[in-house]
Amino acid sequence: MSFFIDKRIFLGIGIGLILGVTFMIGYKYTISLSDSQIEQRARDLGMIYENERKSILKGEG
Repeated sequence: MSFFIDKRIFLGIGIGLILGVTFMIGYKYTISLSDSQIEQRARDLGMIYENERKSILKGEG
């Protein structure tokens, strides 16, 4: 009985993969950001450069 349930699960996963790939074939993802835009977004999220830190951590130097 559990053998038939396993077949249904694999069939569902297979059909889902086929449909997903079929829909994604025509999708084009083209968003290009310049280096300065990427850096600005990273800084907005809290990125700092190593030389901007005011602390010295053990094991560095």
